[in-house]
Amino acid sequence: MTSKSARGALVISQAQETMLKELAGSRTAAVREVERAKVMLGYASGQTITQLHRQLGVGRPMIYKCIDKALATGVQAGLKDKYHRPHAPQITHEAKAWVVSLACTKPKDHGLAAELWSIAALARFVREHASGAGFARLDKAGKSTVWRILDECDLKPHKGTLLPGKARPRV
Repeated sequence: MTSKSARGALVISQAQETMLKELAGSRTAAVREVERAKVMLGYASGQTITQLHRQLGVGRPMIYKCIDKALATGVQAGLKDKYHRPHAPQITHEAKAWVVSLACTKPKDHGLAAELWSIAALARFVREHASGAGFARLDKAGKSTVWRILDECDLKPHKGTLLPGKARPRV
């Protein structure tokens, strides 16, 4: 015979119960959210953790985490994953600012024979000069890395756009 959990009872409102039932029956929602909705509905109705484990076929640690999170911060928090970044970003804000400042200059200012930067030329220039500028992490930066950095600022030096929505004047 299973024993009752030492955790408190999960009390949910009628609106929360309706939302959880809709989510538990959903075929388009994320599977983990559907499972968590079923766990919370079952636990709120008085089922034990062992019964939920057997009925739903999910791991006990998942059930514990879901219930503990719902008891501590609410039903909505119990449905969602906690955001976490697996590791700190390796390209610093200063390095990104350096790339953006390069993109805002003309290649001619750096001794290149071009009027506008292409993404490939800018990436090549960044790789060649990153160590000298103190940004060793950018030594192997490819076109996609440079593109992402410029896209964050909505810069398109290959199209002559330095500021968002403003084109570079043609001479």
